Amino acid sequence: MTRRVWMMLAAAALTVVPAAARAQNDACMGIIAPPAFAANCDVAVDVLRAAYAQTGILAAGGNPVPGVESTRGITLMLVPGTTASLRFSAARQLLPDLRSESAGDERSEVATAIRLGTATKVFGGVAAGPVSGVGAIDLLLDAALLPAAGQGRDAAAAFGAGARIGLIRETFATPGVAVTAMYRHVGRQQYGRLCPIPDVSCEDSNVGEASFALNDVSGRLTVGKRLGPVGVLGGVGIDRFSTTGGLVRFYGGGIEGTARLGEEVDRHDTRWSAFGNLSYGLLVGSLVAEAGYMGGGEASLVFDGDAGHYQAGKGTPFGSLALRITL
Repeated sequence: MTRRVWMMLAAAALTVVPAAARAQNDACMGIIAPPAFAANCDVAVDVLRAAYAQTGILAAGGNPVPGVESTRGITLMLVPGTTASLRFSAARQLLPDLRSESAGDERSEVATAIRLGTATKVFGGVAAGPVSGVGAIDLLLDAALLPAAGQGRDAAAAFGAGARIGLIRETFATPGVAVTAMYRHVGRQQYGRLCPIPDVSCEDSNVGEASFALNDVSGRLTVGKRLGPVGVLGGVGIDRFSTTGGLVRFYGGGIEGTARLGEEVDRHDTRWSAFGNLSYGLLVGSLVAEAGYMGGGEASLVFDGDAGHYQAGKGTPFGSLALRITL
């Protein structure tokens, strides 16, 4: 009887240890056979680890309010103290390739987003000697639609809110300086498509797929100045992207598997970015072009150091075109 109890305890320990290792390290740990099964799980998880930060910068962009601090042109007299912007954004996404014939290679796609934002003046700030607008506060709201494109199979919606605090108001002699803090949530997206195993004729089949939602807490520092109808602005940003509960599906050797990154596996990725805006005053507001670059992420567990394969340390260029008007 005692021997049977010890055997049961030993079997339970062998069952629990791999699960704990997976929770502590990666969702694929403990998978040992067939080899393609574990390798494809690693590819799918690597896509998840890389994609959520690059999706986050697509939704967040650089400057939360396109252009310089003030807009030119007429006021529509719809919502006092509020400006609105309609923006088309794009970002290059570098991800591991999920296609079965090239799993692990790098695949570059240009993903897009359509964004609508508003900035409403809450407090005009105070004067401090020759400097005015110190402590001015604007309420920022932001919504975006990320269409399906490339390896991204699902459209997703994003929503954000935050505040911009003015440090110096732009005058003839001084630039406008402001800091911004925002929170955004991007709905669940799916990357790749895992076709039913019996359907060998399925087009664009992948060795795996990954789905996730993400949150972004961001900060921006901007300095801008108008020179007649032209405005120039530069800024730096920091984003802390996070995702929990991501799901990957994969197959190899005729076997299909699923791995879920549970709440205990909370992925965080902090990245710096730099960006610039060039705006031109119109009768109804201003037209703004933006270009920026976000630094790369943490090293890939699977591919870094393997020549010709995906490298997670590469950065992400992004940009946008926007129309901003005073409501």
